[in-house]
This record gives sequence, structure tokens and C-alpha cells, in this order.
Amino acid sequence: MTNKPNKPIMLFDCKTAQSVIGQNKFLEGFEKILNHGAYCQGPETKELDEKLAQYSGAKYCSTCGSGTDALTLALMAWNVKPGDAVFVSSFTFVASAEAPVLLGATPIFVDSDPNTFNMDPKDLQRAIDEVKKEGKLNLKAVVAVDIFGSPCDYDEIIKIAHANGMKVLSDSCQSFGSVYHGKKAGSIADMSATSFYPTKPLGCFGDGGAVFSNTNEENELVKSCRVHGMSPEDHYDNVRLGMTGRMNSFQAAVLLLKLTILDKELKERVRVAKRYDSELSSYFGKQKVLDNCQSAYALYTIHCEDRDELMAYLKENGIPCGAYYPRPVNTQTAYKKWNTRSLPVCEKLSKTVLSIPMTPYLDDEDLDYVINCMNEFAAKKQNKAA
Repeated sequence: MTNKPNKPIMLFDCKTAQSVIGQNKFLEGFEKILNHGAYCQGPETKELDEKLAQYSGAKYCSTCGSGTDALTLALMAWNVKPGDAVFVSSFTFVASAEAPVLLGATPIFVDSDPNTFNMDPKDLQRAIDEVKKEGKLNLKAVVAVDIFGSPCDYDEIIKIAHANGMKVLSDSCQSFGSVYHGKKAGSIADMSATSFYPTKPLGCFGDGGAVFSNTNEENELVKSCRVHGMSPEDHYDNVRLGMTGRMNSFQAAVLLLKLTILDKELKERVRVAKRYDSELSSYFGKQKVLDNCQSAYALYTIHCEDRDELMAYLKENGIPCGAYYPRPVNTQTAYKKWNTRSLPVCEKLSKTVLSIPMTPYLDDEDLDYVINCMNEFAAKKQNKAA
């Protein structure tokens, strides 16, 4: 077995980019903000809006306080309200279901594709048919999550949603930097929401997010809703319900610097993923990335029938890992009352998935060790079975 590296292996790496960019550059950016005093939505946030829109290919971008804010603001712009059905992934982080619930809408949970782990378009159609047959809810929107950074089957999801009078919100909270059929995350669906939490492919030094839209009307609604529903003409006339969803200038300054190395980091994430794809034992199932697509690899996630045993084995050998996600959202306490559909793939994945180290800064020594450890585990299991 390969010797364990002397340095710790990271599941996420939120720090190394500081030294790659240069800590002084961050300090210079912070000093500039301290001098001009516009701590919230200062010039840095306006510059970031422009650069993120340009990077993604979206017409408009409005930064905000978090990925959850971004999801909520986008749905606010579409006037999601009580009596509306919003179709959401269940094998994901809770925020994509939380946002419509906060607005009084009803989440309709959709099962995952067993290969991509993303929303299954066939089950989406079944869920829509069920809601239409019941006749109690207004079909409003679909929130499709790019789980672990890998794009959904947007051609099918958008086709189904639009045929039923609904818009599609891409939950790109893990996938900023990914590519779907030549389009970057942010420019694919009717609107998109992303997160800049430190562990994301493009991460700040705290919470942050952004909403990408295709029309000036949607963008203006998002900007109004993120500041309490404020009128652009009269800041003391709140013309709609809103929230506090601003991004502060310090996080924008961080992201402007981090954006300069994003493409390089994405290439390094692909390098790591290719080694895992080609060298990990076939004992481990691997997430399928759709043809003509590129994952942002926020996480590299396998599935394994002996997940809990594998997790313990890796941790014993100094390899960090995590089960994302051990409970589908529809089974969680606050969401059980909407647990009305059978989601067998989600339930299966929650018991078998395991995310292993994925950062742009894993070197060959780190990867040799992780891959050899995992393959050793697989060999023992296969020999025992034989």
C-alpha cells in the first residue's frame, strides 16, 4: 500500500487559494472598502454582478447574501405563493425545497436518476400528471439541482416544464463553472441560482449567492425583493414583499479575486476526477456526467453498498469523506407532511453515496493514497465474496 502523505488530505480546501492569489491582494481589497465605506452593495458588488453575468453568458446577474437567498429571490420574482406547486429534487441539500416552502408553496418531491443522481425527467412527468389529476394546486415552477456540480438533463426538464406552463429554476449552487451543451451554469434555464459558500467551486469567505436571469423585468424584481421589496424610485416605498438579501462588499471583493483563478481550478478539479474515473475499482459506482457536459466537481461522489463500512475504513486511514446526503429532504422532520410520493432511487442513494476528497490542490501523492486505499477496500470485499 502507498505510504500516507505527511500533509493532511482535505475533503474541501477553502484556504489554499489565499496563498495562490496572495493574501496581500485580499487585504488591499478590504482596505479599499474600509476607505470608501460602502460596506453593503458597494462598487465591488456592482462590478461582480457584471463579471459574473459575462462569465456565465446570462443577460443579468444580481448578487445576494447566500444560495438560499438566491433560490428564494428567484421564486419571489415569479410570484410563487400559497396554492402553487413547485417540483423539487429530494436527493439534495434542503435549501431547494426550503425556498418554495418559505413562500407558502407546496413542494412536490421528484425522484433521481440512478446514474446521474439528478432529477429524473420521467418521474418529473409522473409527478406533474399526479398533481394535475388531483386538481388542487397551480403548476408553477421546477427547481432542478445540479447535484455535486453535474448539470441536469435540462433539455428534457425544460421541455416538460414549458409544456405544462411552468418555468425552470436551475439550482446551480454546486455547479457554477459547469457547462451544459456549450452553455455555462447561469445561462441554461429560465433563471438560475448559485451559492458562493466557501466549499463551492467559486467560494467567498462566508455566505454569498447570485441570481442569473434573462430579462430586465426579472432582474429588477430580484433587486427589489433583495432589499425588502423596495421601489427603485422611492426607497421608502416598499411596493412588494421582500427580504434582506444583500451581498456585502467584502465578500464581493473576495469573489472578484477568486474569479481570476476559477478556470484554472476547474481544470484541476477535472484532472482529479479523471484519475478517480479511470483508476478507482469498478466496485464503486460513479456518478454519470451527461454527454457534451462538464461538471464543476464541487464534490466527487461514488456509491457503494458497504458505504458506512467504507467511510469508517477511509477515516481510520486519514482520508476525510462524507455522506452527502444521508436523508432525502422528503423524509426530514419539517418536510414529512409533503412526503406523498415513492422515491426509491433517492432513498437508495442516501444509503450508498460517499463523497471523497475533491479539491484543485490534491497532488499525485494524495491521489495515489486515496485511490490505493479505496481499491484495497474493494479488493478485500471482492475476495471475501468470491
